Amino acid sequence: MLDINELIFYARQMAPQFASSCCIVNGAIMDLNEVQSMGCQEFGVRSKLNMPSKLYKYFPNVIKKDNGKEINYSIQALKNNTVFMQAPCEFDDVYDSDISIDYYEYERLRLTEYCDRCQIEIKEAFSTQEIGNAFVQALAAEFNSAGDFHSVFTKKPDSEIERLSNEHFLLSLTIELSKQNDLGQAVAKIIYSDFEEYCIKLKNTFRTSCFATNPYSQLMWGGAYADCHRGFCIEYTVLPGEKKYQDVYQNLYPMIYCKTRPDMTKRLVEMQDRKITEDGLWDIYSNGALRKSIDWAFQNEWRLLLPMRCENISDYNVEFFPITKVFLGNRMLPEKRKEVIEICISKNIPYVGVMRNPNVFEMQDCSIKCEDCLKYNANMKK
Repeated sequence: MLDINELIFYARQMAPQFASSCCIVNGAIMDLNEVQSMGCQEFGVRSKLNMPSKLYKYFPNVIKKDNGKEINYSIQALKNNTVFMQAPCEFDDVYDSDISIDYYEYERLRLTEYCDRCQIEIKEAFSTQEIGNAFVQALAAEFNSAGDFHSVFTKKPDSEIERLSNEHFLLSLTIELSKQNDLGQAVAKIIYSDFEEYCIKLKNTFRTSCFATNPYSQLMWGGAYADCHRGFCIEYTVLPGEKKYQDVYQNLYPMIYCKTRPDMTKRLVEMQDRKITEDGLWDIYSNGALRKSIDWAFQNEWRLLLPMRCENISDYNVEFFPITKVFLGNRMLPEKRKEVIEICISKNIPYVGVMRNPNVFEMQDCSIKCEDCLKYNANMKK
């Protein structure tokens, strides 16, 4: 298997049409169409054939305010051997886990759906404008006849979710018409608002925690993940055979790094007002949460994905595989280094400082134990 950086270089040099048909998964080049044709179970099984025995998570080791309280979530994770399941909408990268939905196609499909619920025949050759006009005319006719829109959807809803969707649309229409008299503009505004809310909802369908496969990444240490070398990195040993960790193990997946983004608009609109299925959830996972530009392939990231809904934020802390080592950042403040070391000693966890490799642009283990380091001891005595 090639080094991950060699893989990225190789992928970028490939002919455009070839590069667009390939992806990098767990450090290996794979056929993108083949990967996309896999279901959740097949992808999960095949991706774990060469799963790393160790996973790593970088922590900034900073104090944050939460409801007026100062909390260091990094220290909390170390003490409790837990990982926090974060909503993708809270990521620093606003495009992370973003699924490609074309608004204009969404608008057309949504208008077509509303026409179907009104039992209006729509021809495939109709433009979006024509479909919209047909729907607005049906709304106007219903209002002129009954004085309201309550019975405009003549088709019996397929589910309770669809019935509630109809009620939501009619309520939104009443609110919009109280602000303006143009029925067409009111419908357009509702559809755009639904589009934005649906995109957010798709990101909030699940929560995730991210892991690296290398504790010496200068880019990971140098960025926000580890607060510019002032944080620490935790090593977890993967135990696939232990029953205690089965839920965690089964919900871990490698990222799919590629150049192309699939257009999921039609499939996602079709499931908007329906109960989400296992296949539908996998569509969201594989085309959103697990899909990233090939530019990020150096991270060789794995993600724990869980469809979670908890009342308390603390419930999003999930017990993970056992901690088997802690790497201390090169620029960690002495008092913070001391705190982490004391936790490691109390839990019998091996630890090591990291330093710059003098010959190449990489980090490496420091050969001197922190307690024996003159620099560390001198700073602690100040």
